[in-house]
Amino acid sequence: PAHRAAPLWRADPAAGAKAFEGVETKPGQVSVVNDPAGRYGKTYALHTSGHKLDDATRVRVETRGQRTSGGPLRFAEEGDVFYIGWRSMWGPLPTKKGDWVTLWQLKDYGSGAATPPLSLRARGDGTVDLEYCDPKLKTTYLWHSELKLGSWHAFVVGLKISKDPAKGWVKLWHNGAAQKLAGGTAQYRAATLRADWVTDKWGVYRSDGVTGAATAYLNDAAVGRAYGDVAP
Repeated sequence: PAHRAAPLWRADPAAGAKAFEGVETKPGQVSVVNDPAGRYGKTYALHTSGHKLDDATRVRVETRGQRTSGGPLRFAEEGDVFYIGWRSMWGPLPTKKGDWVTLWQLKDYGSGAATPPLSLRARGDGTVDLEYCDPKLKTTYLWHSELKLGSWHAFVVGLKISKDPAKGWVKLWHNGAAQKLAGGTAQYRAATLRADWVTDKWGVYRSDGVTGAATAYLNDAAVGRAYGDVAP
């Protein structure tokens, strides 16, 4: 077998929500359960009732970032390369055409934070897609696939960190297979760094037209320097 280095971070269900830099529950809860599909053991469950806290607050239940023994793991250095791997399963997951549900995002923080450079979204058309937002806030659909609820999806996102769209890049694997992104390329040039740093978030975050309870399951989440270190 190929040598696997220890990842920089792996979500340990025994640590509960403390594995992450933070959790955002508006409203919702992050808990650890046995895999409902009976395959992968202890699993994070992110559940929201879907009842808005107030008119101004969008429904969200998300993890934020990664907590390591050395502090939070943040993506901030030009030229750094990271691979983020995980399994997701969703259900129930209400969606609606013309609205969106974000299931994973690479979110910017600090001065000038505006919008996530990358987000995995369901839009009520039966698919899940990866959207890129460039520094001018122009969006491009990089990839899409059938949104199957109640079964596990394995993802790896490869990132080269840069504010320069000519220097940064994105790669994607779905269920163990490298995916072609917009333009037919496996490595899409992209500005992956915005504001002071970016980090990723898992769960459910959605526009106001979507209603009802939702649950996202997360398993074997990891961040490393190579695909093989994090592939679930």
